[in-house]
Parts: sequence; structure tokens; C-alpha cells
Amino acid sequence: MFKKIKIEQFRGISNLELNDLRQFNLFVGKNNCGKTSLLESIILISTPSNPFYPVMINNMRGHYITQPYSWTVLFNKLDIESPIRLTGEILKPKEIRTLTINILPDKNVAQPTYEHFGLSQSRTEFDKIIGLSIEFSISKHPRKINMYESKIWLGRENKLESSPPENYIETLKSIFLTPVTLRPNIPRWFNQVLIKKQDEKILKILQTVEPRLVNLFLGSENIVYGDMGFTKLLPLNTAGEGLNNLLAIILAIYETSGGVVLIDEIENGLHYSTQAILWAAVIEAATAFNVQVFASTHSYETVKAFSAACEKLDDKDDKVRLFRLENEKDKIRLIDFNHEMLSTAIMKDWEVR
Repeated sequence: MFKKIKIEQFRGISNLELNDLRQFNLFVGKNNCGKTSLLESIILISTPSNPFYPVMINNMRGHYITQPYSWTVLFNKLDIESPIRLTGEILKPKEIRTLTINILPDKNVAQPTYEHFGLSQSRTEFDKIIGLSIEFSISKHPRKINMYESKIWLGRENKLESSPPENYIETLKSIFLTPVTLRPNIPRWFNQVLIKKQDEKILKILQTVEPRLVNLFLGSENIVYGDMGFTKLLPLNTAGEGLNNLLAIILAIYETSGGVVLIDEIENGLHYSTQAILWAAVIEAATAFNVQVFASTHSYETVKAFSAACEKLDDKDDKVRLFRLENEKDKIRLIDFNHEMLSTAIMKDWEVR
């Protein structure tokens, strides 16, 4: 599990350190304060060997790589001269990860000017960009640091090409869930649950939201069906958004045993009355499978449900943190709450978002 993370020159974050991460971490703050960027930086340091992830996190925002300028949006203030640097410290087993992202230049590629973007950079800065160079190191011993490099670029016919690092196998499992990516993997994850005979646990959790649900089945066409007591099975993808999102989150946690799950806008699609059920399920599953959870929210009901669900944890002050992000003149600062502080703030009706 991550204990510390440092972010430099990534999107709207010029410099930010998280020094007291725990098993359950909830990020709150106003719009455009950096919550999603923070989660994106954690998934990048969790998957440093996958050169497609910088592209994927842009795709999740609806921004696709179609031209040299597209690569620059990852960099703070579009400053491609200042590389992105991410550092993560993991406990048990102890490990330090560093990740540096630079532009990948090509002097032989000529591109059009970008005056219509209203940008101050000179033409030559953009003309040379064809992709990203990603260097990372893994240190499990102070005297032994393993270095790796990968690249990704826009090749012929505007198709992405990559060169993954050699002789590196990722040992840390991680999943990044957003409102866009929650559902597509449900059939595959549920199939793994069936193989491991864990489907009864999933069913019991879902029954707290939908009491009519008797059983779950995986159809030959990769659709998860629910037995609701009707004359026919009901495809769950036609049921309520809240039920499907809860299913996706719990399946992701079971899939990522011993790893990291990141959830952007965790309350999406769920009625406020089911927030407590959501967090109780998340904490139960993450505790059972030793998963570290990072989530973001705008909802005060979610914050209260998070605090209430954590009450059942042993040593909750050691396992729970809420971080409020505040953006002041393009500088982000963090205010962290342990469980006792958070409970007090909620009881006194103080604003923690």
C-alpha cells in the first residue's frame, strides 16, 4: 500500500505531497481543485510499465491523441520543458517508485503551426513532438535501483505505437474506475468471481440494495443476469445505474486483491440513501482482500456515509483519511482529517468539503 506520493508538474498540480496515506482515502474539494488529476497520478505510478496509460487517462476525459499538441495537456500549464515527476513510497513490501514523463521529439517530423490555439510557445516546440518518453525506477533496496524506459508515439496513419520496457513484470495490481469505465469489465470480472466461487459474497452485498435479487448468472453472450423472481432472468445492465455501479466497484475490489483501486466520483448513479451501503460494502471487500482504496466525491452525503461505515473498523484512525484539496492561486494544498477529526466535524456540522 502507498504511504507517500509526490506529484510534480502534472496537469494542474505543480507540486503536491501526500504524506499520510492509509488504506481508505477520500478526496474532497471544489470543482477543478485537482481531485481527478490526483487519482490519475496515482494510477500512473501504479502502472509505470504501461505506456498507454497516459493516453487512456486523456481518453477518459474525452481528449484523444490526434496531433502533436494533444500530448501537452498532461503537463502543468502546457509547459513541455518541465517534465512530469511522480514518486511513490510503498510499504509491505517496502518499495520506492519514481516516474518521469518527457515529450518524445523527432526533428524529422514537420507539423503545422498552432497559432490558432492562442498559445505562446514557438512553433519549433510543437513541431518536434511525436509522443512521450517514460522513464521509471523501482527501488526495493537502498543500494539497488532498477531503471526502465518505455515510449509511446503517434505513428503512421495516426496510429499509436509503443515500445514497452524490457524485463519488467508489474507486481502491483491496480484499477482506475470512472463514470465512463465502470461497466465494460463487469462480465470479465464476474467470470473470475465465479471461478473463485466468491459469487455468494457479491450477491449478499447486492441484496442490501436490491432485496428482490435471488441469484446472479453469466450468460453465454457475456451479460450478467439477475434472478428477480420474474418469469425470466433480467439482464443487470438494464437495471438501475446504482446497482450496476455498485456491482462494478465490488467486483473491481475482488479483482485487485492486494492492490490499489481508484474511484473517481464514487457517488455517481447512487441515491444518497444507498451511500452507507456502498461504503460498508467497499470497506468489507477491501478489508477482506487487502486493497487500498482512493476515491473522490462532491457529495456531503458520501462523506457522512464514509465516516459512518469506517466506525466499524478496528484502529479506524490508523486506516482512514479524508483529504480536502484547496486550490489557491494555482497552488494546491491539502488538509487531512483522521477518523476522529472527521467524526467531530460532521457532528458539529462543519464543512469539510
